[in-house]
Amino acid sequence: MTRPSLLVPAIAIAALLVGAPAAGAAIDPKTHSAETSFDLPASNGLHAHLDVFNEEFTLEIKDRHGYASYEVDGEANETGLKARFGRLGVIDLEFHPTETELDMPPRGCSGPPSRFHQGVLVGTVAFTGEGEYVRIDTTQVEADLRVWREGEWHCPRHERRARQQKAPRPSPFSPRPQVKPKDPATLVAAKRGCRCGFVAYSFPGRNGHGSSFFYGARFEEREKMEITRVTGRSAGASAFTANHKAGTASVHPRFPLTGSGHFERRPHGRDLWRSNIRVPLLGAKPIDMREGGYRAVLVNELPEFR
Repeated sequence: MTRPSLLVPAIAIAALLVGAPAAGAAIDPKTHSAETSFDLPASNGLHAHLDVFNEEFTLEIKDRHGYASYEVDGEANETGLKARFGRLGVIDLEFHPTETELDMPPRGCSGPPSRFHQGVLVGTVAFTGEGEYVRIDTTQVEADLRVWREGEWHCPRHERRARQQKAPRPSPFSPRPQVKPKDPATLVAAKRGCRCGFVAYSFPGRNGHGSSFFYGARFEEREKMEITRVTGRSAGASAFTANHKAGTASVHPRFPLTGSGHFERRPHGRDLWRSNIRVPLLGAKPIDMREGGYRAVLVNELPEFR
């Protein structure tokens, strides 16, 4: 799970980026952990998705320009799913399989088969985001449950097939280009004690054209939840210009981010960062640089997305 610190080098920080439960499944601790992933109906035109991997539940709420994700530990196996998102919500579902497919060990190997179930989850999913920015309330979801047993296979004469690892969550913003540009730029601004930050990066394209990208992120830990909120937007190259030789940069993000910023490197003093940039976030107050206290760095490289 991501735990960013205050104003760390650009490459690190850029990786930033209810109700009471109804009676539900009594999950048998002797059963094996299951994985699943499915969409959920959400209010206010938002999109909700639940991902369960190694009994870690990630509920992601998305709009056009960003997301808020809530991560908690829970219980997940072939009998159902159980997790609590603090005071915000609960998942308590019993699984009713309708079809099961077995993945047997290869010839020469011994061990239990992996199982892939299709079926229906029945019970309670109730979640109300902070300030009621979103509501999720459903009692039934079609889903696939996967139970991997390959780690228990014994193959003395064969190489054990490696289980496919969980794919990283796709970023809502464009990834770095396959070929490193000649003169990229990344600006990172953060505030002590905020666990939040703003990132701008750009790279030139052919014939003087290029792209720039902006996003802000805030991280929280409360009620055994890890919460990540990110809002971002792409723009043309002119929206973020940097002169590494002079040590200056100008930032003009696009809606829903607002405001602008100016950076100036000072070799014999604290670097200058003047900004009134404001980044709205789902379920939390905006990142507002008019409050002051933000410091910035400018580097000649692109952020690494992991």
